[in-house]
Amino acid sequence: MNLNEQLDSYSQWKTLMANAINDYQKWLDATALGDSETDMLLIKSLRLLKKDSLTIAFAAEFSRGKTELINALFFSTAGMRLLPSSPGRTTMCPTELFYDDKQAPYLRLLDIETRRTGESIEDSKKDPKKWTHIELDSDSPEQMQEAFLELLRTKTVSAEKAKELGLLTDKEAAEEVMVPYWRHAVISFPHPLLEKGLTMLDTPGLNALGSEPELTLSMLPNAQAMIFVLAADTGVTKSDMDMWEQHINAYRTKHPSSVAVVLNKIDTLNDELMSDAEWEASIHRQTLETARLLELDERVIFPLSAKQALIAKIKNNDKALADSRLESLETFLSTQVLSSQKEILQRRLTDDLVENMERVGHALESRLTHIQQHLADLDSLNNKSSEAATELLVATRQEQTIYNKNLTHLKASRHLFNLQIADLLGVVDPVRVEKVVDEGCKKILDSWTSIGIRQGMQQVFSDLDLLLNETLSTTQTSIQLLNSIYWKFKDEHGLDVEQPKRFNADFYQKQLDELLAEGVEFSKSSSAALTEQGALAKVFMEKVGVRAVGVFKRAALDIERWKITGLSSLIREVHEQKTLMESKLESLRGVSAGQGVLEDKVAGNEERKETIEADLLQLHGLMEAIGLPEPVLEKVN
Repeated sequence: MNLNEQLDSYSQWKTLMANAINDYQKWLDATALGDSETDMLLIKSLRLLKKDSLTIAFAAEFSRGKTELINALFFSTAGMRLLPSSPGRTTMCPTELFYDDKQAPYLRLLDIETRRTGESIEDSKKDPKKWTHIELDSDSPEQMQEAFLELLRTKTVSAEKAKELGLLTDKEAAEEVMVPYWRHAVISFPHPLLEKGLTMLDTPGLNALGSEPELTLSMLPNAQAMIFVLAADTGVTKSDMDMWEQHINAYRTKHPSSVAVVLNKIDTLNDELMSDAEWEASIHRQTLETARLLELDERVIFPLSAKQALIAKIKNNDKALADSRLESLETFLSTQVLSSQKEILQRRLTDDLVENMERVGHALESRLTHIQQHLADLDSLNNKSSEAATELLVATRQEQTIYNKNLTHLKASRHLFNLQIADLLGVVDPVRVEKVVDEGCKKILDSWTSIGIRQGMQQVFSDLDLLLNETLSTTQTSIQLLNSIYWKFKDEHGLDVEQPKRFNADFYQKQLDELLAEGVEFSKSSSAALTEQGALAKVFMEKVGVRAVGVFKRAALDIERWKITGLSSLIREVHEQKTLMESKLESLRGVSAGQGVLEDKVAGNEERKETIEADLLQLHGLMEAIGLPEPVLEKVN
């Protein structure tokens, strides 16, 4: 399937998954097997499906034909160059393209002057008043094309002002410089691919990536695919290599199968004096050389002509489209990238759902076992005296006393666990992280030497590492407490239930370790040595501080969830005890009144047994609908 068909199939799969999860929620409500943990899990799963999108980032130096490639891949149906990509007309600001179904089509532009405030692009998005808003007429490609010319806009400013904006270093000598008029652009309109969840990020040149850390620290890493565009007639230039080494290669390290290199403008390698074989050999040589320089497999380098592809699509010329070689890149995006995204999303959804559904299945099996045991007890009363029913009623009352004891212990255990979690939340408080980073930035600003600046950075890394170690230690204490609670209920009360998923501090340790490694590398880099102190503090804050705070914020949310779910298995089991006690007591009352009453009680419990068996069958069907294996459960006869 092509990219459009693949996205359509992917969208349908997400709809089916959402429907299946909603059906599971309704089933849980009907069977009274839901709890706060499961509610949170299902809300999280539905949110994952709703927010999921496929982001493809395009990166290149100026004049590599990147915007023409975007036009050829996605916007040929407009019958023109929708995004400005003619020679000498270069996109100057990073641009996001997506579909916002809550508003009419628009182009929004963030003034370059907002760089002075230090506010991030993401924070700026929360306030539409900070953006210049241009309405788009999606039925008029001409009007949209005219509006998109704003993406090319520049202005000339003094060198001093350019430095204030972080667009010029002290090492560069100039009286006036040309800078982008806009800092960032977002475009929303109802294109079929965008409506299906596709988002595109167009990043213009090494300077834009270097001057806007948010691009390299959050936007690019979050993309599912990266297309790095080179020009076939120039090959890998020095600035191309700088962009690759400073920005793209870091993405490739984390997403090894999601990077494609486009060798654009292969039509420029041909002329009337060359045979087709010679042209082919020329393309192959350039492809091999690009693979060697970038240390890549030749199979992820796609020589093509975006210009030829766009014209061929507009004119419906199949031969020219085949000659453009665009299809190989489209195949890469529609198969490898999109399939990988589906696998990742499905794994994120199903890992927790499998655990939850199996636990619910075991709870149902436990219900079935208890009902069958109670039926056996009732059956034993046939043709026996009323004293036998009384003895069974007394035994059940004793079980009720055990339940009350369990309930008292559970309340005390819950209090202890909540106190321990409060200690853990105090350790991971993001405010502590902000304080550490702020002190490091102050030390950078107060330093006059490169040694002092590096010491300020190293102090931040050291303090963050201490916070992490404290988190790991307190987490371990919390886990030990929870283990002891579950062991006590097993040993003293006979309640052997499996714990829900714990808070995983190792996951956040890995994130912070990677961040600190990047920070140490940055502190030793030549770019850090050449950057003015104020700008350096800002970059350092964005590179390390904001992300570190984000790690601890996510950890705190995860701990809050653990606080709610940590004892949920025990709470459910004790609740099951209560339900069973009430059911048995209700069955046993009045049995002594006669054989007819006993038969009615047996019939009622037989009906409950059949209901539970039907619930189990429905659970298996729900698991099949979500694409999960059936739970491994002991079949009770």
